[in-house]
Amino acid sequence: MKKRLAKLASLFLTGTMLFSMVGCGGGSANNTNETTEGNGKPSFVFVCTGQLGDKSFNDSANNGVTQIAEALGCETKVIEIGRDQTKWEPTFQDLAEEGKYDVIITNGSSSAEVVEKVSEEFPEQKFVMFDSEIEDGKYPNVYAISYKQNEGSYLAGVLAALVTSSDMEYANEDKKIGFVGGSEHPIITDFLVGYIEGAKSVEPDIKVYVSYIGSWDDTAKGKETAIAQYNQGVDIIFPAAEQAGLGCVEAATEMNKYIIGVDSDQAMLFKGTDEAKANVILTSVLKEVGNSLVRMAEMEINGIVPYGAYESLGIQEGGTGIAINEYYEKNVPEEIRTKVTEAQNKVGQGEVQITSALGEDQAKVQAIIDSVAP
Repeated sequence: MKKRLAKLASLFLTGTMLFSMVGCGGGSANNTNETTEGNGKPSFVFVCTGQLGDKSFNDSANNGVTQIAEALGCETKVIEIGRDQTKWEPTFQDLAEEGKYDVIITNGSSSAEVVEKVSEEFPEQKFVMFDSEIEDGKYPNVYAISYKQNEGSYLAGVLAALVTSSDMEYANEDKKIGFVGGSEHPIITDFLVGYIEGAKSVEPDIKVYVSYIGSWDDTAKGKETAIAQYNQGVDIIFPAAEQAGLGCVEAATEMNKYIIGVDSDQAMLFKGTDEAKANVILTSVLKEVGNSLVRMAEMEINGIVPYGAYESLGIQEGGTGIAINEYYEKNVPEEIRTKVTEAQNKVGQGEVQITSALGEDQAKVQAIIDSVAP
């Protein structure tokens, strides 16, 4: 049995959500806040099993760790070990054996099996995995945070369908929208299913082009993949591909098309440095990784982290949503923004039930995907 601690989510999220999620733009690995060492507060180390500088998922987590140090006064360290899985288990083992940090944080969507194994070897070491779930009670020193990304991507689908049917400058007459994933993964499929259901709520006959880059880092391949979709008549793409998705942004900029960002508020990350890119990113589906880590740290300070369980955070708990920024307000017509807000309120109030690819019958999931195939 798995359990969801929704009440805890609502109780402790309020203060944490005040922190803004700004990408780190390539923050350095092994970055440590040494000034807080020995202050009696818990210490945290973030092991990044990917790359910083993605202006997306990892940078959001890294920003959360920065806030833990700056806003909460805790000692923190960031270790960037990349995607070479041969390094993962030894790194976690060394950190746990050293015992310097109270809590080891990492991305559970990629390294859950390794963390679960090491957690059993070192039962006194606390682990926090974001973007992951665990079996209730099986790993008593592990706390996992998952996100209802299907809810945020539902809003992206609503927006995309409204945009492709509009008279906006870069929209065409074809009711075709795109989705680009880094690779096939249950969480990415969860993004996709929410996106499709949101789009179909606006345009039941819409077509959704789905492609996978086969990489989380290859921006050139991401750009090539997006160009192929745009050449088929798609006018707006939602990429869920971490750093590789930045290639999709490049394609949109060069071809005068639209993009919906992911994880971080990507338009604001380009503000002042590349306005052309910022202006084609109509909004971003936010997976509030950074805020959820700050929330976790506050709970750790107060001794109330529910180790041995996981929590799933959605729109109602502030764990996901879309970015409302100056580019969204400037580039998206008010009538479209109003309809997106109405959809967000319905989801948040539980009036709309969105299918999740996580734990759902895969035949049903595939039927949803097939229903919008070109």
